[in-house]
Amino acid sequence: MYTLRSLIHICLNKNLSKAYNDIYIKHRKIESSVCKIVCKFKHTSEELRLIESDEEKEAYKVISNQYLGVIAGGHKVFLLQPYIKWGKDKKRNTSPELQMAESVALVETLLYWNVIDKAFAPLLSFKKKSLLGPGGLDNLVKTIKQNEQITAVFVSINLLKHVQRIELQNILGLPVYDRYSIIIHIFRQHAKTPEALLQVALAELPYIWKKMGELYEQHSGQINFEENRKKMLKARESKLKKALDKLKEIRKGSRNRRKNYDFPSIAVVGYTNAGKTSLIKILSGDENLKPRNQLFATLDTISYQGLLPSKQKVLYIDTIGFIQDVPEMLLAPFMVTLEDALISDVIIHIYDISHPDAKAQFQHVEEIIRPMLTERQSVIRVANKCDLIEKFDIHEDMIAISCKESTGINELKLKLEEEVVKATGKSLKRIRVESGSLASTWLHKWTTVINSETDPNNPQYIILDVLATDLMINDFKRFLKQ
Repeated sequence: MYTLRSLIHICLNKNLSKAYNDIYIKHRKIESSVCKIVCKFKHTSEELRLIESDEEKEAYKVISNQYLGVIAGGHKVFLLQPYIKWGKDKKRNTSPELQMAESVALVETLLYWNVIDKAFAPLLSFKKKSLLGPGGLDNLVKTIKQNEQITAVFVSINLLKHVQRIELQNILGLPVYDRYSIIIHIFRQHAKTPEALLQVALAELPYIWKKMGELYEQHSGQINFEENRKKMLKARESKLKKALDKLKEIRKGSRNRRKNYDFPSIAVVGYTNAGKTSLIKILSGDENLKPRNQLFATLDTISYQGLLPSKQKVLYIDTIGFIQDVPEMLLAPFMVTLEDALISDVIIHIYDISHPDAKAQFQHVEEIIRPMLTERQSVIRVANKCDLIEKFDIHEDMIAISCKESTGINELKLKLEEEVVKATGKSLKRIRVESGSLASTWLHKWTTVINSETDPNNPQYIILDVLATDLMINDFKRFLKQ
């Protein structure tokens, strides 16, 4: 333990004002770093913006409208929910009714879009040219003709082949959308920052390339593959990939700053609309956060500073939500930021226990994140919205909470404290220093002081209980020897 004599020795041999100034500068640097880490994701570098001419924008808009469809002004939608009725491809952890409910929610996330009629389509395969058999197709045509309000059809499978979409559009006389195209339009609607806009723009291209390729195959290579369009898309893709590489560098820099300044990070992941942002708002105390009851309300991976019960500073990282029945290529551009978030010290997997399809949603997220995690990473599984159901059965390792009612939040905070301390290698130290000394200032700035009490044998001294790693303690020793 270091005593007053050690500090007097420091003061006699070092310039006092310089020592205070050094601490102040270090403190400002660390506070500035926190701000940069937290704000970096809100104000992404201008280098992530796609620079293109008006001519290039217009040319891409034409292609995009052709393959992704136009959503301006909204649509009155007929929703067709196909499902495999038996065989190896039949979904066994959900039901057509639950799939239909999610499909309705997807459509009605879009501004001015409403589902005004819907139907199920039991199938053996999604590979037929017109998707439906003759009887099913006749019924669909008859139903749609009886309702003149219908302006679009949403076929809720992850990806319609180009020939299927064109066939249905020709027969029905209406624009036809699949899940990929609907989700892209939701992304476009919610993307605000350069980072999100970049990732959405990248997510669109695989869909367009695939549709163009299918169109080419349909005509057996006898038509010109629109070389000008092809070159334009390749140039756009190249620009976007360079910007994505820049994003990776930014993420790596932010991650290194977190490590250098020893801020533990906690990533919150889960199915879309499970309550990730609501949980972070409670844990961080950030009143500026405005959770929305919408699918894919969060597209940016943003960090928020918070305090654990011990007053230890941590960063809570919000992430994009997951959803079933979409091709991997749709979410691939967002994996850059998701993988960065999942390098965090602790992961919270939050799911909506009140949702009828909770089991399938939970399993879907677990399957995606499992390959990205190391064996040493701690995952805390949280069942949200427990206030909405009377009875629930969860595994003993899970924590039941309600973000709305703040139920279970204290238990979760204590669990987070335990796992963060374990993950960061910190332990509790008792250190006796002079009250108001440089040593006391150093400990308050660089470690987590969880308790302070006056020394009963000498009121000029205080005893601090601090959470610190061995490296921090060694730095403290070197500081005292300066």
